[in-house]
Amino acid sequence: MRFTFFLLCIIFSSNQLHAQKDSADKIFAFKITGYIKSPSDSIAIVQVLIPASLPVAILDKQLAVLNHCYKTGTPLDTATIGWGRCNLIKGAYYYFGIRLKKQQRASEGDLLYVKVKVPYMYDGLLINVMNHAIGFTNVYGDNFVEINAVFTNTKKDELNLLDSMVSDIRLTGSEMLKQMPDYNKPVKGGIYNGKKLFDAMQAVTRNELELFLKYISARPKNYAGNSWKISEIFATWMDGATPTVVEN
Repeated sequence: MRFTFFLLCIIFSSNQLHAQKDSADKIFAFKITGYIKSPSDSIAIVQVLIPASLPVAILDKQLAVLNHCYKTGTPLDTATIGWGRCNLIKGAYYYFGIRLKKQQRASEGDLLYVKVKVPYMYDGLLINVMNHAIGFTNVYGDNFVEINAVFTNTKKDELNLLDSMVSDIRLTGSEMLKQMPDYNKPVKGGIYNGKKLFDAMQAVTRNELELFLKYISARPKNYAGNSWKISEIFATWMDGATPTVVEN
């Protein structure tokens, strides 16, 4: 337990962009593929694929942590199940030897957290959420942005994307009010306390969306590794009394 905590501290202490001339270090999560070999009960060899469109690089022998990823329709399990390092690089495929905790097994789609080299970029909200392998779609299921595009985003680009998300949340609130008026019930607790859910959704602001994204960035486990309709998870956050991050 102490070693696991120590290892997590080493890896995640680098979860900041360290300004250099043309590159930086940042923590990213990658879903492991179905290639999983188990030479023993306590060791797993896992593989991640990094597409050429993603401008990141994992160094040989880089430390990593493996977490279970929440899968819809299954019990919530996002526990850390092991740790290890990169032992082999073959083109776009990276192979990690993982020492598993007792009674844990790796499975396809689990999340490997590892420090990568990235091009220097705007270190905004979206990159600090999407680096947990989180995607966002509109009410129709279309992606707001692909992860590779975030690397070239400016602050203005990000604000435009956030405004698009706000518009989608407002639209969803309006449509839900028309289709399910009986579910437009008052929210209990949080910043929307006493307001009706669908009414509040129609008046959402960018600042409120930013509060939600900061919360995801600080508490990503329940969201990591999945793509979500922004209106649905925002409404769930509203109904859950809008937990937020205390900023220094």
